[in-house]
Amino acid sequence: MLDAASPRFTFILIHGAWQGAWAWETIVPRLKALGHDAIAVDLPGNGHNPMTPSEVNLERYAAHVASIVDATQGPIVMVGHSMGGTAAAQACELRPERIALAIFLAAFLLPDGMSVLQFYERHLEPWMVGAHKRVTYDAAGLLSSIDPAAAVEVFYHKADRVQAEAAARRLTPQPEGGRRSHLKLSGERFGAVPRVYIEAREDRSVHLPLQRKMQAMSPCRAVYGLDSDHAPQLSDPDALVALFMTAVAEHARSMT
Repeated sequence: MLDAASPRFTFILIHGAWQGAWAWETIVPRLKALGHDAIAVDLPGNGHNPMTPSEVNLERYAAHVASIVDATQGPIVMVGHSMGGTAAAQACELRPERIALAIFLAAFLLPDGMSVLQFYERHLEPWMVGAHKRVTYDAAGLLSSIDPAAAVEVFYHKADRVQAEAAARRLTPQPEGGRRSHLKLSGERFGAVPRVYIEAREDRSVHLPLQRKMQAMSPCRAVYGLDSDHAPQLSDPDALVALFMTAVAEHARSMT
């Protein structure tokens, strides 16, 4: 628990592709038990927050997250996991004055002007057979899906098998507009927000060399690591929350 002198943060937790706010069910109660608040976001169009797939893009993701920021009080820690890193970054661009720290968890941390798919086109190597190479698309090419068995292998291979299979069954089709959208970031706004990266070192989806390529493109104040799969929320939630606390203690800026 927090002592009287410790700042209380609101953690805004943004899920990755094919997931939903449910991906943070292990994390929200742990953060609240430590005296912080936590809000798990459902991005528009992901199957839990409905929106027509053709309308989904990164701008709408960021606007949705910014509306959550506007409805809260006090300093915010923005957390983006996997594809959610792009929504986290774009939301920081919209509300930099509210963000004490941005945490990118095995996330797409991309520079201005780049999209997730563009990054893959440039940097995915033949041996990298993670989620991106296992998805299928609907007839219109607007939605992508991943088979639950493949999801267990590339997202949850270090989690309890029963829990991993249950999580994989909860995945929903993902509008491709978010992965195709190009980030619009500035040094004056997004660049002013302190940011750290948490590596998932045994990631079979966003492979570690890709995580480190992004860190080189968009340097962070610090890099932490877990010997985890792509989803430490499920496979190692206690260690993940402990790293959140360390990152906040070491790098969150004062908002007073």
